[in-house]
Amino acid sequence: MNEITIVDNNRYEITLVTLEKVGLEMNRAMKTKILVFISIVFISVLPGQNDFPKIYSGDAEKIFSLRTAFLNGELKNDHAIKHLIKQADKLLDMVPLSVVEKEIAPPSGNKHDYMSLAPYWWPNPQTENGLPYIRKDGEKNPEELKITDDVYQAKTLRAIKNLSLAYYITNNSKYSAKAARLLRIWFLDEKTRMNPNLNYGQLIRGINEGRGAGIMDVHDYYKIVDAISLLKNSNDWTNADNDKIKKWFDEFLNWLRTSKNGIHESKKNNNHGTWYEVQVIAISLFIGNTEFAKEFFTESIKRRIDIQIKGDGTQPFELVRTKSWHYSAFNLTALNALATLGEHLGIDLWNYTNSEGGSMRKALDYILPAALDEKAWFHQEIGSINLDELKPLLLNAERKFDKDIYSKWIEKLYGNNIDEIENQL
Repeated sequence: MNEITIVDNNRYEITLVTLEKVGLEMNRAMKTKILVFISIVFISVLPGQNDFPKIYSGDAEKIFSLRTAFLNGELKNDHAIKHLIKQADKLLDMVPLSVVEKEIAPPSGNKHDYMSLAPYWWPNPQTENGLPYIRKDGEKNPEELKITDDVYQAKTLRAIKNLSLAYYITNNSKYSAKAARLLRIWFLDEKTRMNPNLNYGQLIRGINEGRGAGIMDVHDYYKIVDAISLLKNSNDWTNADNDKIKKWFDEFLNWLRTSKNGIHESKKNNNHGTWYEVQVIAISLFIGNTEFAKEFFTESIKRRIDIQIKGDGTQPFELVRTKSWHYSAFNLTALNALATLGEHLGIDLWNYTNSEGGSMRKALDYILPAALDEKAWFHQEIGSINLDELKPLLLNAERKFDKDIYSKWIEKLYGNNIDEIENQL
């Protein structure tokens, strides 16, 4: 039998010894089985891919196990994997989007600067020109869609997350190539890139040119840095690309920490402040500033639970909103993200309890009954309760708090029909 040469998608090449050289005597069928086995073992231990991915907000062990199982041919009929691949295939034809495509320039005159309108602010009916705008909490003004940056960045980030995960699990370079292109257009290419600031995010007509709340537009950046890390061993995402995007995020982190809008958002006691801290820590870990991340976490994060959660599990800064259940779940999602980031810093936030007895688990238990019966929610909620918001919270609770109790909640709400893959990034 001839020597066996295996070339994978990343262009690694290894020549294995012939079966005859090791003294094996067998029929063609048996030799074929061994060849398949060797191929599977080789693919599973590709250089640079035989360790857990270096991510901070997802479940690295889970993603690695999915990759291994897929490459071993064990997930061909898995519904969640099929769905992931189907969505990734659709994205291959996606036209890359950019901040420079908006029709209206921001106050700086530079279309590379991100700009968006505050979603809950409307024209003033008491004035002829509608200025200054007035607030209607929880009611989105469709005018915000006239400036495309927010919609485009959301579509781009969702696509990058899906494609990066599809690439890592399947090792198919068509997904990494597309993800890399989308990343370059949005963050790196000189003609299309976004400048690393949110000076004009969520501006309010007649009141300001931008505000700290604009940082909420990109609160998913903590996941996008993980998506970038999943591309690490792809030939489509080079070391030069990685260096450039780390520089971009380093500059953006400096803007978060020193700008007027960033400082203003950091002082918020509600979910805005929590999400701000998620971004600061995740980006710090991504660019390799672990020492600062730990210092920042130690100094400020536990006070989040001290301030935000009462002994009965209520979150008073979210309950004052017109969509109080949604924002209670939303803030808890941010706290979950912080707790996951804390694991990489040796800090346990999952089991932290403040002096009143408030904790993340208490906060989750407080909002759960309304998921079964909305009448059990005794606060204002102008929208309907979205059960999808609970999925990642319950999956985390099952792992971190009590598997028996929270698996029963999952069964009650979803019949155990949760796509764990879509909750990884």
